[in-house]
Amino acid sequence: MNIDILNEELKLIIEQKKHVLGELGKYSDLSDKSLVLKKSNGIYQHYYRSADNDLEYIPAAKKDIAKRLAQKDYYEKMLTNLHGQEMAIKRFIVKYNCASVSKLYEKLSEGRKQLINPIIKSDADYIMGWYEKYRGSQNTYEKLSSYITNNGEEVRSKSEKILADLFHKYGVIYQYEPEITLYNGVKCYPDFALLNLKERKTYFWEHFGLASDSDYSEKNLAKILKYEKSGIKLGDNLIISVEANGSGLDLKLIEEKIEKHLL
Repeated sequence: MNIDILNEELKLIIEQKKHVLGELGKYSDLSDKSLVLKKSNGIYQHYYRSADNDLEYIPAAKKDIAKRLAQKDYYEKMLTNLHGQEMAIKRFIVKYNCASVSKLYEKLSEGRKQLINPIIKSDADYIMGWYEKYRGSQNTYEKLSSYITNNGEEVRSKSEKILADLFHKYGVIYQYEPEITLYNGVKCYPDFALLNLKERKTYFWEHFGLASDSDYSEKNLAKILKYEKSGIKLGDNLIISVEANGSGLDLKLIEEKIEKHLL
């Protein structure tokens, strides 16, 4: 479960509540009245019920009052519904612990662990399996230049070193240039595979260092299309960073992406 999605939904609901409250303010003169409909000979007749429970007929000449009452009643019901949704999401976020199930085995004594075959792998086992699946430095294409990261990998550019060192700084589990297979069977080597351990979700990070070069940009747009056909999608599990002439790495933006998706 991605709590970020719920938080975004919560923001949307709060904005909708603000809008509905603003609209309700236009009906303050009808705050003590509600619409009542009755059907006679297939024709609806309109009434309003006042605060003292009296029922008064709304003649056709004053149908606008019925329309305003209907709209007011709709906004009030919408506000109640939105408030209920807001409270439900807030309660869920407070109570939800996505790591509790996976941590259950780890909290057992060593004696019990030896007797149990866990349904969900421990973090250590999961990480080991992830490293095996996404082995690093698989791209055999010649490095025209190289830089050594703080984690000891040899990467192709200064920007890739900066990225890798930021991942290392934040404790993000990653591999440089793992091998993956695209939808058409072609092997590909994204700059980084990264693991959000809390969600047990894999992300891929591509850095585009020559975005101002039209041929380079066209080539990498085609790469993004192939990624998306392979289930690696921008906005979901594909993260990109970009450099262009006169515009270097935006470290603040990169750190924001790391904190949002990977921690």
